[in-house]
Amino acid sequence: MTNKLMMLIALFFSIGIMAQDKLHVTGKITGIDNKTKLSISGGEKEKEFYLKDGVIDVEVDLKEAPASVFIIVYYDKDIKYTSFFLGNESVTIDASIDDFPNEVVAKNSKYDGLRYENYSLSKDLDKKRNDIDEIIEKEIGEGAKPEVVYAKYKDELDAIRKENAGRQYEFLKKNINTDYGRHLIRFYVDQFTEEQFKTLYSLVDPINMDRSEIKFLKTLCDSKQLEVGDIYYDFTALDLKSKVVKFSDFFKEKYVLLDFSHVNCGYCYMAAPKTALIAEELKDKVMYVTYHTGDNLKEAEEYYELKGKKGNIIWNKEGDLHPMMAMYRNMSTPSYLLFSPDGKFIKEVNGSKADLKSIILEEIEK
Repeated sequence: MTNKLMMLIALFFSIGIMAQDKLHVTGKITGIDNKTKLSISGGEKEKEFYLKDGVIDVEVDLKEAPASVFIIVYYDKDIKYTSFFLGNESVTIDASIDDFPNEVVAKNSKYDGLRYENYSLSKDLDKKRNDIDEIIEKEIGEGAKPEVVYAKYKDELDAIRKENAGRQYEFLKKNINTDYGRHLIRFYVDQFTEEQFKTLYSLVDPINMDRSEIKFLKTLCDSKQLEVGDIYYDFTALDLKSKVVKFSDFFKEKYVLLDFSHVNCGYCYMAAPKTALIAEELKDKVMYVTYHTGDNLKEAEEYYELKGKKGNIIWNKEGDLHPMMAMYRNMSTPSYLLFSPDGKFIKEVNGSKADLKSIILEEIEK
């Protein structure tokens, strides 16, 4: 009897532990009906679901937890989404579709309260920036030259960006030893000074030193943002045969273009055919190297297909937390860095709308 009882108790606890291996979301979202499709995703996991009488009841496995989790609502021929920072835990949502994307918090979460606190910290600045963005879009739509409009509002946008960076820095100083605080480091690589990074690193508890985000932070402390004329940072990566290569191997008496892209980035997806042409048309003068910021070979191969198998594709298993991403202060995709044949940094171009080919030709023909 005793052995059977002990086995039942052990089974009970094992089932309880297994239940914690999934994120379980319950609650409700008003303003949509039971026929509206939703999806929930975290990392590589994604699951479609529908409300049942207005009620959410969905589970999803998180590959790594805690992590950013998105709920997408395919609503009225449009898409609305909201994001959370969650672990494999049970949480409750009580929201309206009108609360999307930002005014939604996961109740009973160990992690999401801090994420919402951080959002609230900069809520007023987000509104100011969005208001200016709408004005810029309107003026360009009315025929104003984009470069003139952006120059007109540059000081205001820079002031907002600076104020936000200051608030985020103070937030991180208090929360660097939390999962959410460490998660944020990746998003401010180009906004803090080396001294600020060093201060943050000095506040890390010894128990957290081996975490990938903290190793990333240490690289930020030990490197500086490249300036025109600086020599490139060398690094190792994997090619499409999973062979280790060095970035320095690509410098063969040609200019080198380092392209940060990801197959799941919509702008990268649109840019791929154009950059494939650049890789082919300028191959006698420029070595085109795409660093795929994902953490797996399959996605790197998919992006290489999008580029018509033109140029070179490299990647690393650490994804966007690889030290090279810190060295180069990479913050967005697509982003392009041009180097001279002797390895000196010449120019950075961000986004998919710039005339990249003309910019490259202008620089190498000077």
